[in-house]
Amino acid sequence: MSGQTIGQVLEDDHHRIDRHFAAFAASLAGDGAVAEDELAAGITALKHHIWVEEELHFPPLRAAGLMGPIMVMLKEHGELWDLLDRLEAQVAEAAAVAEISATWQVAAALLEAHNAKEEQILYPSGDQVLDTDTAADIQDCLVNETTPEGWVAQMAGRTAG
Repeated sequence: MSGQTIGQVLEDDHHRIDRHFAAFAASLAGDGAVAEDELAAGITALKHHIWVEEELHFPPLRAAGLMGPIMVMLKEHGELWDLLDRLEAQVAEAAAVAEISATWQVAAALLEAHNAKEEQILYPSGDQVLDTDTAADIQDCLVNETTPEGWVAQMAGRTAG
C-alpha cells in the first residue's frame, strides 16, 4: 500500500476531492463561467469516497464499538449527498450564481468539519482495526473509482431542505 496507512490514503483522497471543489468555488467568485466540470468531478469523487467508507471502512469500525462516531458520519454523509444533489440541480438549471454559491457555502462548511472528524477520529481508529485485506480492498476501490449504479448514502434523503 505504498507505505501509507489506509487512514493516510483516505485523507489523501479528501485532498484530491478538495482540489476539484476549490476550483469550482474559485469559479463562483469570478466573473467567468461556473466550473461545472470541476463540480462534477468533485461530486463524483466524493460520492465514490462516501461509498468506500460506508461499504468497506465503517463496518469493521462499527463492529469494534465505534457506533456513535459512525452514526454521526452517516448522518453527515446523507446531508452532504443531498447538498451535492441540490448543487447539481442548480447548475443544470442555470440557477443564479448567488444561489449556487449559497448552497456551496453550506456544503463546504459541512465537508470541512466532517473531514476533520474523520481524519482525527475514524481514520486513526481504522488504522488500528482494519485487517490487511480490508485495507487493500479500500485502496483498490479508491483507485478504481467505480460506484455501483444507483447506490446512495445510507442517510441520503433524510435531511431537511
